[in-house]
Amino acid sequence: MQAIKDEEANAHPLVDHSVDLLELAEEYENGSEAFKKKIQNLSDTHDRMRRSRGDGNCFYRAFAFAWFERVMLAIKSKPELHANAVRTIEETKDLLLAAQFELLAFEDFYQVTLETLQNLVHFTSEELLTAFQNDEISNSIVMHFRLVASAFLKTHQDDYAPFLEFGQTMDEFCSMHVEAMGRESEEMMLIALTKATHVSIEVAYLSGNQAADEVNFLPFLPDTAPYMPPLVLLYRPGHYDILYRKSHCLEGVI
Repeated sequence: MQAIKDEEANAHPLVDHSVDLLELAEEYENGSEAFKKKIQNLSDTHDRMRRSRGDGNCFYRAFAFAWFERVMLAIKSKPELHANAVRTIEETKDLLLAAQFELLAFEDFYQVTLETLQNLVHFTSEELLTAFQNDEISNSIVMHFRLVASAFLKTHQDDYAPFLEFGQTMDEFCSMHVEAMGRESEEMMLIALTKATHVSIEVAYLSGNQAADEVNFLPFLPDTAPYMPPLVLLYRPGHYDILYRKSHCLEGVI
């Protein structure tokens, strides 16, 4: 069963080109009417989406691409976004060291993430997409953000340890669920990464619940004031993709 899931996942790009949101409704043509109705209503405010591969790393990959793309497309009009993002990634090195991660264990992932971010000043939209479709680059960035989320949880154990189950320690939880590639993300990881990077996100929860026709949005906010509008992710059971608001559609999105 897992081999079949892996084969299906590998048939899709790590990150795909953006498409009209209504294309998503076609996936449910013979399925849930509730899903189709909610997608139709969501398209009133969000017109495009970008799929990420369903390999268990989709949250981290979607978050990273959405953030880097937002920064890249605003480099000329808001260069401070790029400077803030670079500074934030540089600061994650100190966070990882504070959480007792060995430099040798994370340095390669950190460098790939930082260099990709720094190169945004030269990238076109196609070049950014190509970078995120490259296994080595894309997975290094995913791994870095997994470690950052883990480091944040480990350095804020008093706040998050009470939510752990089955008597797990924070180290055990992070090793098993946060740092391991291919493990799906829970809300605790979203909170941790949002706070560690000072990047706010909104998650649109698309479910088959018949009780409402609207998609519920849940904000994840950093402790400090965010320096740009929230990234928007679309959640379907077990999977995250990227959403684009009509009002915030940026020229250059491909």
